[in-house]
Amino acid sequence: MPLFLNNQDQEQSITAREAIDSLEEGIRQLARGDGIRRPRIDNLIPTSRPDEFFSFSSMEGGMRKPGYYALRIKPDILSWPIINGVPRRVTYCYKPGLYGGLVLLYSVENAELLAIMNDGYIQHLRVAANAAIGAKYLAKPDAKVLGMLGSGGMARSFAETLSVVRPIKTIKVFSPTKINGEKYAREIAVKVGCEVVPVGSAKEAVRDADIVAACTNSMTPVIEGDWLEPGTHITNVMSWELGPDVCTRINTVGLVLRRTPPSVAGYVDDDFAIRMNVMSYTAGTPEERAKIPLSSWVAQGIKERQRYPYGRYVDCVNWETGEPYRRASNDEITTLATQSFGTLEGEIGPSAGIQGVQFASVGGRIFDGARQKGIGAELPREMFLQDIPT
Repeated sequence: MPLFLNNQDQEQSITAREAIDSLEEGIRQLARGDGIRRPRIDNLIPTSRPDEFFSFSSMEGGMRKPGYYALRIKPDILSWPIINGVPRRVTYCYKPGLYGGLVLLYSVENAELLAIMNDGYIQHLRVAANAAIGAKYLAKPDAKVLGMLGSGGMARSFAETLSVVRPIKTIKVFSPTKINGEKYAREIAVKVGCEVVPVGSAKEAVRDADIVAACTNSMTPVIEGDWLEPGTHITNVMSWELGPDVCTRINTVGLVLRRTPPSVAGYVDDDFAIRMNVMSYTAGTPEERAKIPLSSWVAQGIKERQRYPYGRYVDCVNWETGEPYRRASNDEITTLATQSFGTLEGEIGPSAGIQGVQFASVGGRIFDGARQKGIGAELPREMFLQDIPT
């Protein structure tokens, strides 16, 4: 019987370490040709409100073993307001404060629907697990201090997964909303089991940190290059959180997977364009479409290999031999090719990533855990089957 797993069910069904291990195995399968992913595509339609768009985002992927295939769908109302002088990306479904994303998990063996999941918890966990894999191979082995920018769901998941791969003793967290930072500190100190200290500025969070994590919804840089200490590992959620001055400080850029950067140069289809670094189709007048922001990279004409002018690209691990990357110097400033989820992204940013494999890997492990523990609501199989061929 298919399972419905809400966010709370999912959290009970998997640990941070299991998420990291399952994703690493999924990446290994993709590297050897036993996994696939379909790029992310966003479809946008203007609403009756002048600054809001309906957005339907989807991505998918799977692997041979243990034989899971995942489709993630994300319906949103999307806007880009200026908040405290900074442009932010704001989403909701139905009404502010609610969200409608789902992950559908299928069996590769018989095409059966196995689970329907709310996408909030798994979304944060799969991004954080990928960031942790980057830190596992790129951060200093004795990294103890984590500087956290942001206090939302991503910041919580990043704290958990990074603490699995490195001996984190102290987390310094900065949130522009003080009460949120204080709440984060109380909750994460218990969950992760380390000291968590709210600080008054982003600069203070970055100072003396071995790992810096930017987990914000800002569409402008949140870190300055001269704040970084030698030896820092930087991880982030969105490409625009790191400005050019930070990127020039980075010596080493890790790839979780060596793939040819996808290119859609020359691809022509009505209503198709690259918006927010994503492959997209958009309805509306030219004036309405112009309201959708380009990423800073597209606007500046920056390609992935130009983003880190002094950085060299390395494989985090050789998947054939299992040989990990070893730092050439303890002073290296490192990062993962995060925005493309650990691969070279070419011109299409998030559409080049391995999100589909992430959802299949982590979602499959959540499903296994839920079955083992008897968690989730069973749904009648016949609801999702029919005897009419399609």
